[in-house]
Amino acid sequence: MDQSELIEKVAKELGISNAQSQRLLKATLREIRDLLRVGHAVTIPHLGTFDTATYEEHRGYRPVSHDFAIFPKRRVPVFRTGTLLREEVYDIESGEEGAPT
Repeated sequence: MDQSELIEKVAKELGISNAQSQRLLKATLREIRDLLRVGHAVTIPHLGTFDTATYEEHRGYRPVSHDFAIFPKRRVPVFRTGTLLREEVYDIESGEEGAPT
């Protein structure tokens, strides 16, 4: 599923136009990004938590140039799935792999 299909499904589910659905999705993602940028975590019940992890400055190997380099301290986004999502997706014994619920 790509972004346009998601926008259509949300619009149909909420009974709104595709343009309104697109604005809703973009505003939600922009707000999550802005909160992560300043170091806040965002938890959506039953889905999971968007957060950041900080990697300290470290020395690492660069295979392309075959030498070592100092990689700077950086913060990267991470996502931890919620228990309900993990249990529903991981249920491989139901025989309905990939089937929407």
